[in-house]
Amino acid sequence: MRLTPDALLLGPLALSWPNLALLLGILAFTWLAARQGVEGKAWWVLLVALLAARVGYAVEHLSTWPNAFAALLGILDIRSGGWNWWVGVPAGALAALFLLKQEAMRLLVPGAASLAVALLPLGVQYGLTRPAPSTSKPALGSQVLQYLEAGQSRPSEVRFADLPKPMLVNLWATWCPPCRAEMPLLVEYQQKGYPIVLLNAGEDAGAIQDFLQQTGLEARVFLDSAGLQRAFQVSGLPTTLLIGADGQVMARHLGPVNRAQLEQLLRQLD
Repeated sequence: MRLTPDALLLGPLALSWPNLALLLGILAFTWLAARQGVEGKAWWVLLVALLAARVGYAVEHLSTWPNAFAALLGILDIRSGGWNWWVGVPAGALAALFLLKQEAMRLLVPGAASLAVALLPLGVQYGLTRPAPSTSKPALGSQVLQYLEAGQSRPSEVRFADLPKPMLVNLWATWCPPCRAEMPLLVEYQQKGYPIVLLNAGEDAGAIQDFLQQTGLEARVFLDSAGLQRAFQVSGLPTTLLIGADGQVMARHLGPVNRAQLEQLLRQLD
């Protein structure tokens, strides 16, 4: 077991802190509800809360989706996360009142306990990502990165210090299914002019060129020849990092990003 800024690592399994918080919250809620003798209806309350939180998130960011169908697909695809608990918790409370009526208060302790338990992993993540006063940014300014342009046969070179900052760095690999799924979205925004650095984690130029040709994507792709994956303590792929003007990591996201999450990150570049 190992703790990283992005996840709890259990051998090959990487549990992101937000996903771990959700899992522990669900387990605490259902276990305590069972002890209260209302496990069956508690599952319906939980389902309503989760669905409402997911729909609330999609509606909150409705303007970022190209159409209603894309928003619906975004709701169904929970891999990237995204929950609005200001909608989900009240919806769950209303479901408890409807299903349990006078006995709804029996879910008060399970609900409060599940929220408290869910905050523990988030607290651990905050402690791991909060920079200490003596911590300096990784010394990468002089490191040279190779990159491929669309249709380019040989890599070019650029110093890390010369990359535009602030910027969004996405670490990915061609063998990673979630990476492949989010790549068209990232390329779309890169082509719009946003400072998105697509940093391949450890593959050679030939594998990257083959992938770009197969998918028809025209993108600038960097090779991680300077050890950025290790320097920024990346624990899994894909990982998206928001790098500030001073080179410090301002935000991290383990797993694929959806359109709403990407735009939320990009707004922080201003």
